[in-house]
Amino acid sequence: MAEKQNTTSNVNIQTSLLALQESMAKLQEMMVKNHSETRADINELKEEMGKLKTEMRSDLSKLDQKVGSIQHALERNKHTIKEVEKRTEQTEKKLETVDQQIKTVSKEMEDSLIYIEMDKAASYLRFQNILETKDEDLELAMAEILAKALDRDKEKMLKEMDDVYRVSTSYARRNKLPKEVHIRFTRRKVRDIIYKISREEAIVYKGKEIQILKQIPRRVREQKRDYKFLATQLNKRDILFHWLIPEGMLVSWEEKKIKIDTLEKAQELYKQLAGLEDQSSKEDLDSNSQEEQDQSKNKEEKQEVRKTNQQQQEREDLKSMNIT
Repeated sequence: MAEKQNTTSNVNIQTSLLALQESMAKLQEMMVKNHSETRADINELKEEMGKLKTEMRSDLSKLDQKVGSIQHALERNKHTIKEVEKRTEQTEKKLETVDQQIKTVSKEMEDSLIYIEMDKAASYLRFQNILETKDEDLELAMAEILAKALDRDKEKMLKEMDDVYRVSTSYARRNKLPKEVHIRFTRRKVRDIIYKISREEAIVYKGKEIQILKQIPRRVREQKRDYKFLATQLNKRDILFHWLIPEGMLVSWEEKKIKIDTLEKAQELYKQLAGLEDQSSKEDLDSNSQEEQDQSKNKEEKQEVRKTNQQQQEREDLKSMNIT
């Protein structure tokens, strides 16, 4: 009985051991399987990380290439900008040269026009304060006036006048004077003799003194106006000068001849003469008309006339008509 019980106990122990071994085997198998799966997951993760690194390296490489391209483009653009700036500077210099050439040509053309206009005006004289009459024969009336003043024949005087007409001027209207009489003479020497004699002797018509003026082209008047401030100062100090064509003046001062052909030179001489005087008089003179300027010019021209004693000989030449 006792032996039977021992046998049964051994069988139970063996069964338990077998069950335990089987459980251990399953557990070991499960651990091996889990370990394999974990290793596979790790390998897969490593592989994915490797791919990610490769992609990142590729992206970084592409980014470096793009940055390099951008830098190269910036350098190229910088070079292009420098080239454009250089060309622009060259173009500006060329434009300045062309502009200067245009100014030079324009000045030469302006001067040429002034010479042409002065040449044309050299045949004219303007007569102010000659009373108008109804149905007047102006040419005959002027011939009588000049013939009497010059003591010569009226018919011969008529031959010396090429054109005679009246002109309405702002000066005449403003001062309620008769219209001016303009005469173009056939010979300039006759015109010059009449003008010089009128500087020394008054010519009277119907009780009114006649003012005889030269014809001054508008361009010349405008240029003279710019220098009028200096002319006023010179006249005030009795300093001799005469106008230059096409621009400026020649001043006789301190036993020297001073050529003033720019406003800068005019300002410099003005300061020497007047010190720091206010130059506002220049602006006041800018509004003067041709007639008012010519009236002040009479003083200058009378100073020039005093230098010559040829008047009597010229009068005799005019009488005999042997003017060459």
